[in-house]
Amino acid sequence: MQRDYVDNYCERTDGSFWSEPLNAVSNLSFLIASIAAWLFIRRTARAAGKPAVELYALPVLIFVIFFGSSAFHTTATRWGLALDSGSIGVFMLYFIVLWARLYWDLPWSRAWIAAPAFLAWTVLISVLPLRMPGTYLAAVLGLLVLAGMLFWSRQPERRQHWRWYAVTALVFAVSLTSRTLDQPLCAELPIGTHYVWHTLNGVVLYLVTHAAVVRWRQVQGVSPEPLASR
Repeated sequence: MQRDYVDNYCERTDGSFWSEPLNAVSNLSFLIASIAAWLFIRRTARAAGKPAVELYALPVLIFVIFFGSSAFHTTATRWGLALDSGSIGVFMLYFIVLWARLYWDLPWSRAWIAAPAFLAWTVLISVLPLRMPGTYLAAVLGLLVLAGMLFWSRQPERRQHWRWYAVTALVFAVSLTSRTLDQPLCAELPIGTHYVWHTLNGVVLYLVTHAAVVRWRQVQGVSPEPLASR
């Protein structure tokens, strides 16, 4: 019998609104990350005396992820699923473009090339015979690539940022593992593990945003102190 709702995770047992309470409530991690990032950017923009519009886009996109994920894990509809996955995809594409602008000093007209490059990277990772979602695995490995590029950078002011991306990749790897284990562990753990994915991803989104803001401050000459001393 075909269900009239999307049942992708262990916690959901029927099509009711609160059939995924942990998965729904754990989305607060995204809301907290969005608010914390917004406040940090506002302080930074005031210190720099500049609007920092490109930075404010990050907490706005995190809030959209909060809304999309909340919608999906309560309504269990296909439009909710599209909003959930789509909002995450938009954040990743925007962030990689912003990263190219901040760390490679590229103008927007050239930084956007990073978006199709990341899509090609995602396709490449997706064809590997691994039991993990290609898009998210590409993001984890991509963070390690970014960390490596910064670690081997010849410019000390860029090199010191590699730790942010290495640590974020580690957190994201744990998060992705919890997402992957949700269904296999369903019989032993009926509540599932997807809520861990939400909780840790809020941390991931805040960490990459914080790193971008710190780099922006560095570029603007607002934060000359070494990142490692924070």
